Amino acid sequence: MRRLAWGLALAAGGWQAPAAAQRTTENTVREAEDGFGKSVGSESIGIYASGEVRGFSATEAGNNRIEGIYWDRAATLSSVITRETTTRVGLSAFGYPLPAPTGIIDHEMRRAGPKPVVSVQVNSGDYLGTDLIVDAAIPIGERIGINLDAGLYDDQYVSGASGRFLSYGGIARLRPVDGVELTGFYGGYSFADEEQAPTIFTADGRVPQPIVRRRFFGQDWADWAGQAFNYGALAKATLGQWQVAAGAFRSRFARDEYHTAFYRGVDADGVGRSFVLAGEDQTTASTSGELRLSRLIEDGPRRHRLLVSVRARDVSARYGGLATADLGLATIGVPDPRPRPMPVSGERTRDDVRQASHAVGYELRWTRLLELNLGLTRTDYRNAVVVPDAAVVLERDRPWLWNAALALLPTERLTLYVATTRGLEESGIAPGNASNPGAALPALRTRQYEAGARYAFPGGWRATTAVFDIAKPYFDLDRRNGAFRQLGTVTHRGAEASLSGSPLEGLSMIVGMVWLRPRVTGQAVDDGRIGPRPIGRTPLFIDASVDYRIPGFSGFSVDAHATYEARRTANAANTASLPARAILDLGARYRSRIGHVPTLLRVQVRNVADTFGWRVSGGGGYTLLPGRRVIASVTADF
Repeated sequence: MRRLAWGLALAAGGWQAPAAAQRTTENTVREAEDGFGKSVGSESIGIYASGEVRGFSATEAGNNRIEGIYWDRAATLSSVITRETTTRVGLSAFGYPLPAPTGIIDHEMRRAGPKPVVSVQVNSGDYLGTDLIVDAAIPIGERIGINLDAGLYDDQYVSGASGRFLSYGGIARLRPVDGVELTGFYGGYSFADEEQAPTIFTADGRVPQPIVRRRFFGQDWADWAGQAFNYGALAKATLGQWQVAAGAFRSRFARDEYHTAFYRGVDADGVGRSFVLAGEDQTTASTSGELRLSRLIEDGPRRHRLLVSVRARDVSARYGGLATADLGLATIGVPDPRPRPMPVSGERTRDDVRQASHAVGYELRWTRLLELNLGLTRTDYRNAVVVPDAAVVLERDRPWLWNAALALLPTERLTLYVATTRGLEESGIAPGNASNPGAALPALRTRQYEAGARYAFPGGWRATTAVFDIAKPYFDLDRRNGAFRQLGTVTHRGAEASLSGSPLEGLSMIVGMVWLRPRVTGQAVDDGRIGPRPIGRTPLFIDASVDYRIPGFSGFSVDAHATYEARRTANAANTASLPARAILDLGARYRSRIGHVPTLLRVQVRNVADTFGWRVSGGGGYTLLPGRRVIASVTADF
């Protein structure tokens, strides 16, 4: 019950959050509350992440928050200013007003503690790509905290491609009076020479033959270069029975140089035609924010909260105008450098979205009995797409959306809940291999039903389980004409579970599992153009993590992270699938002091068995799964 109340207070405008200035103490396993999804620093665990929640992308659905406040993401929030990211579904999202289907992705930025700390981390990265990260957390008196952050990254990928990144940013927090916190931040990154490994599309959609990893078979000139940034301001205040939470954000992602490489029609011998799409000035920029006002009314054991919220976003995207370079026949996995052609890019498509949402909500918390959340939202959505040499396509929608959730507490240890949510989401753009590459896809209405339970066992163990039913329009390649368009409706019915606790002193353990039954229905399935199972989904995924501090070895701990996924549907016809696979990571930490400086030595071996595998994306494109690699880092908090 206290955790539900904490989530309610934070989401409704409370500014308090634990100070976490030292990087040497970060440990995802020990900080995660459940197995649904958590990242701290550079490490992540859980069955969900921003790109896949209950089989869908929460990021594409627009379900992003910065410290509980709505934020429309055009660019990833810089990792150097982000302390942790949490995926919230079911009961863990209960305290968040006006939730959306496909979960919530909430980002917590870094925060200065009571003492100044300068953290320096040197990380080998995947495949010995070297990273250097510096974070200065500086308190000024008791009411001002500043974080200054920078990172240099030389990333190396399983495909043999590489990229260079410079990340930078800062956060300033001010508490002018008790109960009020003001936050301003800026986070950006620049990237250059980020090579693009080809995506593989086979002739019949079947899984490609294995290839040699860490051997780049793209084109050295087919890379990305550009920059991205996010900046904004947040205000949270508790003024007696009133609470205010507000935020305004600007997010921009620009690729000054853009290439997409892919192989089409690859046969059983690995031979297909090699293509590169080339363009420039591909940009997406979004201005967004939220203003939320709530009033708390206490009535004995009952606490009522009334809230009103206004959310808005203004998105401007410029994309397309891509020139196609046909490089001829080539074999996947085999380097085959070709001279850079000089294709002429065309005019770009203009895609402008304006959306405003006005909402009212009611929350009831009845001590040791129940919690009730109700919300009603009116959304005004407008999307104008201007394709060169074509008429303007204008789409408008003004739906009523709603959410309702009820949690019952029959005992001090047991919580039961049911919930339903309606949402309006964007569906992105068509992929590069479609006959309509870059085409804007229409907004879609979604709905979700769910029910679940959480039980707190003696000894600190906690189990959470839920069943859910989500429905959305389904988009994929139409085999009749190659266009990426709506082909039916996709429904995800499934169950998820999490178990966390400490069975032994010094041992922390978290296990998450999701069972999924995804199905596509509609005319395209009835006609046999696509199968009933959507591409890229697996019926079973398990994620388990343990961290053990060995008694008698001060500062030393070992950890393991294991994942298992069942067969994953690999093509639209449902005639191919990726085999089931299990991946094991092993690691260790050693915390000590050099003089008075806390230090951390971290070593991890990922994919210990060097399991080979492919990943499959929407449209049936294949990319490589990372193999075995050793990652080591040294962190010091000065």
